Amino acid sequence: MLCIGVDIGGTFTDVIVYEPATGRLAEAKTLSTPADPAAAILDGLTKLDVHLSDVERFVHGTTRVTNALLEGAGEPVAVITTEGFRDVLEMGLGHRPRLYSVKEAARPALTPRRMRHTVRERLTAAGDVAVPLDMTGLDEVTDRLAATGATAVAICFLHSYRNAGHERAAAERISRRHPQLSCSTSAEVVPEHGEYERFATTVLNASVRGPVSEYLSGLGSTLAGSGYRHPLAIMTSSGGVVSTDQAGRLPINLALSGPAGGVAASAYVAGLAGFDNVITCDIGGTSTDVCLIKGGVPLMTNHGTIAGHPNRTFQIEINTIGAGGGSIAWRDRGGELRVGPRSAGSDPGPACYGRGGAEPTTTDAHLVVGHLDPHGRLGGEVTPQLDAARTALGRLAAELGDGLTETELAYGILRLATVKMTSAIKEISVARGHDPREFVLMPFGGAGPMHATALADELGIPRVLVPPVPGNFSALGFVAARARHDYVRTALVPADSAGLATARVLVEELKAAARDQLKAEDAVEADQVTFRLSLGMRFRGQSFDLAVPLDDLPDEPADLIRAFHAAYQERYAYLRSEHPAEIVNCRLTAFGPQPAVTFAAPPDGPAPEPVTLPVWGPDGWTDAAVWQRGELTAGVRVSGPAVVRESGSTTVVGSGWWGRVDPHGNLLLERA
Repeated sequence: MLCIGVDIGGTFTDVIVYEPATGRLAEAKTLSTPADPAAAILDGLTKLDVHLSDVERFVHGTTRVTNALLEGAGEPVAVITTEGFRDVLEMGLGHRPRLYSVKEAARPALTPRRMRHTVRERLTAAGDVAVPLDMTGLDEVTDRLAATGATAVAICFLHSYRNAGHERAAAERISRRHPQLSCSTSAEVVPEHGEYERFATTVLNASVRGPVSEYLSGLGSTLAGSGYRHPLAIMTSSGGVVSTDQAGRLPINLALSGPAGGVAASAYVAGLAGFDNVITCDIGGTSTDVCLIKGGVPLMTNHGTIAGHPNRTFQIEINTIGAGGGSIAWRDRGGELRVGPRSAGSDPGPACYGRGGAEPTTTDAHLVVGHLDPHGRLGGEVTPQLDAARTALGRLAAELGDGLTETELAYGILRLATVKMTSAIKEISVARGHDPREFVLMPFGGAGPMHATALADELGIPRVLVPPVPGNFSALGFVAARARHDYVRTALVPADSAGLATARVLVEELKAAARDQLKAEDAVEADQVTFRLSLGMRFRGQSFDLAVPLDDLPDEPADLIRAFHAAYQERYAYLRSEHPAEIVNCRLTAFGPQPAVTFAAPPDGPAPEPVTLPVWGPDGWTDAAVWQRGELTAGVRVSGPAVVRESGSTTVVGSGWWGRVDPHGNLLLERA
């Protein structure tokens, strides 16, 4: 039987087929079809001659949630909240982009005031009922909502993270009286303190719940109609997989599902190769996503944003910039060269696609400097047109003046794109107290390996690990991902003996809930469940907490405080050791078994001699060895300058670098 991972991106849809019995990997790329995403999936499977009746596991990642929220394409959401708190979403955190501007215009609220309603109820900060829920008032509000034709409702009561009873009762009542209303409760979406962030995240979830549920249902029906007979699994922003039921109920957890797949795959593949500290660099057609993995675990955050609004769900900490293979190069008003954030996407795409694109992109630049094969097929789909790329670059070179040639401009575009990507990596490494020289750079995506050694030179990174099938690597991460559920409970107690005892009770409750959910939704037995624990901690008086990873809760508060101080010192480079500490929340991640994904070792024996072709570099045209990755054997040494080509991606080995294929099929590059 086969396992399939599918990643639908802005330009390409990536398909990976893995056969556990033999370790065989097959990959395909198709141009994405936004109007009907399933069409691109089925096209990719047809290319690989795969029948869904032979597939045992199908894991999918989607940009549907992020795109809907960025484009404002979610459903209008009605909010029901505690009496007196109607304007929490309007006030936000009180921040102004320009602090001293008396004419600063406020950001529009997620939901207009006419769609925000209140009912009488009140919980104390400890979760006790101060005012019972007024069911009569709730009925009046929901009757008015139903009459307006609303379909999405966010229920956000004060202090519901302590006691979810009122929100659950309200949701049940609404569902009985008006089944057409889809309810999202803040206690289910993000049960953490912080009213504005919790309310906003719940509204975001409610706005995309209907469209995402409809999309997943339609995809499931399409796959079933084509012969697939097993449950569909969905990748989440935290790097695990969940059922379609949970994904449809909490779609906000899917916001980073595509990039998260690449990070999950990186942690797994790099671990097999013996590297625990990794910086990932996923360069696709539209953007570059970078992430830091330390000790085999990606950095996580619950302080994300989408379209400028808070997203407090637990997710891999990924830094994204608008620089990818389709990023358009342009001249700004001051006459300077810029790259991105605008992208040519898949339609019309870069100029070299020959689909009507007239502006030069980084893909056109790679083609002109000799990195891409002008006689090959980009992503297996498009035969590049070198003349079209030169024409587009020539027009921009004429605008910039100074006798700039198309080739010189192409090299400048690539240098500028590399600098932007370097800055993104520094934000998640140097700015977080990590020295990038102590990490391995792991590039993937269609364009990632083309920039890898240039990025490593800029950052002083000594090793680059190019994984198998880098062009479809995020989809491979879906296949290698395991069932995962994240839980959080707010504590807000001092970091003393009593606070530690409270945390211990909360953690045991979370473990019991995790075992029950993994058993019910993923058929994982209790003895197969593994846990990862962290406590959100802060110094008293601070607004934000810092996640402190722990193997288990320590016996003594002093040990916990030492762990907090170490994490704080690493993150912020200073310490307030004399100040009292607090436990803000307990966060538990529960995992199912790790799927056994293995990769074929490279063959022995001599490899064919490489072709020598000219490539433009810092010293102009120079001869470079051009290899086919599938022909690299165990003993071959690839010395830069060189180009290693394969389906879906190309690796550029810069001068001063050499590489070899390791036993797991990775291309390991090291500075000579």
